[in-house]
Parts: sequence; structure tokens; C-alpha cells
Amino acid sequence: MKDFSVKSNFRQRIREVIRILSEEGVINVFRAVFSNLVFHLSDKWRFVYLALSLDGQSLSLKTNERITVKIAVPQDMERVQAEIFPALNAEMEYEKRYFQFIGENEIKCFLVELDGIFVHYSWVFLDATRSLLADVPFDQNNLTPSDAFVGPVFTNPTARGLIYIHALSAIFNFLKNETNARRVIVFVDGRNTASLSFYKRLGFEEIVGAQPRSIFSLLWRGLSRAAN
Repeated sequence: MKDFSVKSNFRQRIREVIRILSEEGVINVFRAVFSNLVFHLSDKWRFVYLALSLDGQSLSLKTNERITVKIAVPQDMERVQAEIFPALNAEMEYEKRYFQFIGENEIKCFLVELDGIFVHYSWVFLDATRSLLADVPFDQNNLTPSDAFVGPVFTNPTARGLIYIHALSAIFNFLKNETNARRVIVFVDGRNTASLSFYKRLGFEEIVGAQPRSIFSLLWRGLSRAAN
């Protein structure tokens, strides 16, 4: 298995700056740097972390012949690049790097087709300790060996509606029947009340005290408030 990591190292960041500079110009380099600063000083401190036990959990959905869900294989990449990548905005560019791990054992990509076109992906980390939770303010003492993580997810804006629920249904069934996972964790921006309500309707519950409490976290929170 490839040694995947959600964290960008210094070399990767330099390469990304060079790419933006050559393809989009100096102004967009400054925009990217500013966006990164905002994320680290403010945005990631607004995340709300939620968990759902898979014991007895199932989603009953009516069959929809227009919608199919599959786990991605390397042969899907040409279609992914043609059907999904053009719909990603600049903030989602970094998510493209995960697609190199399609076909690996501990990270899965669930693709949803609508009328034969890929319109959605959901990444599933079978080991939550190696997921995006390693790169956000989350106290990993809240994790257990049977925790899986779902994210990032994307749905083409032209196809939003019931698409994601079909992906989650397939994900829950896969985790329950083919893995040792017993709990699913997600996180959302606390300002996104629609997403919070959606997950809570499915039975997800907020993980109390999920953010680490240390002098460093307090400093970050102070800087975040000052920036706003």
C-alpha cells in the first residue's frame, strides 16, 4: 500500500505555489496563500465533529434506476478526470491528490453515477487516525481502533439532492459487512447549519470536547477571533 498522507509537506506546497504561479499568475498565488492562512487561523476552528454508531444502522432507500454507486477502481480515472474534475472549484483542487490511492486497501472512493455520469465522490478512511482528522484541531484521544472517517465529499452542483444519501447508504453497508469499523466520524463547518441538521437527522451525534484543550489551541482560538 502507498504511504498516503493528508498533510502537505513543504516540497508539495512549493510545487503548488509554482503551479499556481505558472498557470494562474501572481495574484492567484497571493489569494491561495491568504485562503490558506484563513483556513488555519479561523475556518478549521469552526469544525463540528460528529459520530454515528454502525450497530444496527441502515438506510432504507427506494431503488432509483438513474443512480448507481460503486467503489472506484483505477480504470475509472479517465472518466473521473473528464466528468468530475471540471466541476471542482479552486478550493477543492487539493482533493485531486487522493485519487492516486484508488485501489488501495485502507482508503476507498465511492463514486455515484447519475444517468451514467459521475456526479459525486465520497472518500472513506477505514482508519480514522490516518484521515483528515490528523490535520485539523481534533483530539485523537476521542478515537477508537474501530472508527472510520468519511470525507472529503463532493457533489456536482447540478446534481445535488438525494445523491449523497445513496453514497452514505452504500458506505454504511460496506463498513458494516466488509470491515471492522463500528463507528463513522465526519466533520462540518459549524456555520453550515443545513449539513449539521442533515447528519443529526441520520443519527449522528456531536463529539463533546472534540477539539484539543491546550495552550496552543487557546492561542489559535484567540488569533481566530482577532482575525474576525
